[in-house]
Amino acid sequence: MAIEIHFEKHINNLNIVRDTDMRYRREYIALTSLFAAFLFCLFFYAWQHYRWISTGYKIEEAQRQKEQLTEMAHQLRVERESLRNLQRIDDIARRNLGMVLPAPGQIVIFNADAPLTIPRPQAPLREDGPEQLAAKR
Repeated sequence: MAIEIHFEKHINNLNIVRDTDMRYRREYIALTSLFAAFLFCLFFYAWQHYRWISTGYKIEEAQRQKEQLTEMAHQLRVERESLRNLQRIDDIARRNLGMVLPAPGQIVIFNADAPLTIPRPQAPLREDGPEQLAAKR
């Protein structure tokens, strides 16, 4: 039988200073710079792609809003034309407001170059003649 004996020797390496390998350091800096440039390009591409997609959504939303506004403008034009209908205005004036057509002596036309004078109102003509009017007095 063989007996093995191991002697343990404690070595203090705290005072040892390791020299930096300049070639390894340059490779590390170059690789890190290359990776950083790649990441920058990747982020720039992703940002551009995101902006392109969001701009597409904004354009689509603007087109939808334009179509809605065009439809609303068309409906408002139709409503305006229906409200401008003279027959409808005449019916409302006669039925709701109690208006009637003017008598022949009630219409006064002013000219821009004529002096401003208001004519006297004329008495409405009755079916009675002047003789019957005198007889009633």
